[in-house]
Amino acid sequence: MNELKHLARVRDEDLAGRASGAGARALLAAITAEEPTPERAHVPRRRTWRLLLSAAATAVLAAAALIGPSLVTTTGVATSYASTELDIVQEGGEWVARIKDPYARYEKYNQGFKAVGLDVSLQIVPLSPSRAGGLVQSGLGDAAVGERITTGTEPDGCEAGQPGCVLVLKLPVGFKGQAWLKFGRRARPGEAYGVPGHANAKGEMLAGVKISGRTVGEVVAEARARGVTTTFQVITPHEDYHGYSIRQEEQKAHVGNDWYVWEAESVQPGEVRLLVTKENLPKNPVYNGVPPVG
Repeated sequence: MNELKHLARVRDEDLAGRASGAGARALLAAITAEEPTPERAHVPRRRTWRLLLSAAATAVLAAAALIGPSLVTTTGVATSYASTELDIVQEGGEWVARIKDPYARYEKYNQGFKAVGLDVSLQIVPLSPSRAGGLVQSGLGDAAVGERITTGTEPDGCEAGQPGCVLVLKLPVGFKGQAWLKFGRRARPGEAYGVPGHANAKGEMLAGVKISGRTVGEVVAEARARGVTTTFQVITPHEDYHGYSIRQEEQKAHVGNDWYVWEAESVQPGEVRLLVTKENLPKNPVYNGVPPVG
């Protein structure tokens, strides 16, 4: 599990979900508005109303099972939540959310958190294999600063999006304020990655390939041999090669095989983007002035 204690203060209110659907509310209103039938005048009115209420409760419970998620409540406050997308329960003084479907719409997750009184906005975005299952971005609102949040997967170390792998998020039962979290999952075919990955990392398209300081021709040849297409992004190093900038006007330049590559990013399955300069540099600006590895 990864522990998050000092997170940026952000807000992401556009993703808030709803705890119940309009269909369920309409059904409940229609049922409870019914009056006892006059043909059963020989039955005491009080008993007839009880029977109708019992039928109404049964119908609402049946409708809830068909329409959507289920809640367990104590004195009107939900203590657990279950749907096809995620389960939320209390375990050992913590809220434990298990995300079973990492491909669901964001509002489905947020609906579950809202149902148990948590202001949590959760996004799960497509990422390259080496980053799937990891936390991409996170933040806490003012009231939640200092709260303890842990994240991980079950089984530990599995890749989100693969069968049997569940993303897990834990918060204290007394959690107050807002949390905003973005996780990664394995991208489906044709899906662009929400955040680029390191193309030569383990499990990636150019795994094990030396990148820094090599010529474009050399790296493109390696990619082509693996059936991977390449695109280019021209970068301008900062002073002392600590960082770089991207200038739009430079992207029209014709990149030759004699240019130099400083990073290869996984963009989507089957495609990597090479960060290049025309000149050979003594240090790699992508990695804050680290010399190229020979």
